[in-house]
Amino acid sequence: MIRSDAAAPLRDRDGPGRGYVIGRPAGPPLSAVESVRTERIHRAIFGHAKIVHVLEGAAQIETATGLHELTPGSAMTLGAGMWCSVRPAPKVRIWTLYFDESFLRSHMRWVLADASRARPGVHPDAWDGSALLMQPGLDILHRIEPLWRQISLVNETAPPEVATTRLISLFSRAVEIALPTLLADDRGEPDRLAFPVRGRLAQPVIAQPVRRSIELLRSRMAEPWTVGQLASDVAVSRAHLTRVFTQQVGVAPMRFLIEARLTEFTRLIEETDLPIADASRQVGWKDARVAAVWFRKRFGITPTPYRRHPHPSCTGAMPCESCRGVCALTPVLEPVTRAVSRDSRRDAHIRRLS
Repeated sequence: MIRSDAAAPLRDRDGPGRGYVIGRPAGPPLSAVESVRTERIHRAIFGHAKIVHVLEGAAQIETATGLHELTPGSAMTLGAGMWCSVRPAPKVRIWTLYFDESFLRSHMRWVLADASRARPGVHPDAWDGSALLMQPGLDILHRIEPLWRQISLVNETAPPEVATTRLISLFSRAVEIALPTLLADDRGEPDRLAFPVRGRLAQPVIAQPVRRSIELLRSRMAEPWTVGQLASDVAVSRAHLTRVFTQQVGVAPMRFLIEARLTEFTRLIEETDLPIADASRQVGWKDARVAAVWFRKRFGITPTPYRRHPHPSCTGAMPCESCRGVCALTPVLEPVTRAVSRDSRRDAHIRRLS
């Protein structure tokens, strides 16, 4: 799920690398959402490109090109208008980044300026929007996770210009860390490197007190935590814990607790029939109005309509009932002509006319 005010992607008009439909972006270029799943997600389709990263557990993700097994440390990129379904095995914690696809393609063209150095299928001009699997590894994903968490919080208070600048900056830092995943193993030295990296790209390894704090907050989120109590439980000073935790996780301990509660609350709203008040109490919020406020900050709507109105699903029809040739979730900035492919991926794999 993505906030209702998130960006509508601008489409390639004549195929990859051959121009875009011109229009004013409707929102931020990307968003990030953490989620925990224990129940199957049926076919869903978005008007945004997305990258799914698995941090814990495992999942089978089905797309128009087949069934894909994602385990800790793996990731999958999927283009706008492409359906997928998720089956946790038996539980999975994931971070999903949703993108204006034109932004994602443009950004990665700059990063991967020399297409010969990129892994097969990774360069934007070689990617048709179908499922692209990558194996960055848990070490890289753990280093990037603090940046995703900061991305997920950017739009709460900042003016749109500041928010967009901040989002692009955070995403660029994440790409730096993930760069080895994008480049071919047998790449040679580039002819020239105009702006060489001159500093550390990765975050330091998470300190034991921080790691233990994360475990405590996630496993006992319903308790009335304070920073003082948490610091006492991990045997460090309050000031030291706050400083190191914020530095390595991206947010302060109590804000991390809010996000952990919100992630579990979202799972309960989606996967169970618990009354909203009970779901709120189960994660540590005695007042359901508090849960509703934080939920609305993340998704742009309150829990009740979110639960009542499932995200549109993809039926595999020709054309898909959700898309009907142009994704119903995407505001059309200018007319875009699309056709449904009639090859082996005919079940809702939408392609642009060339």
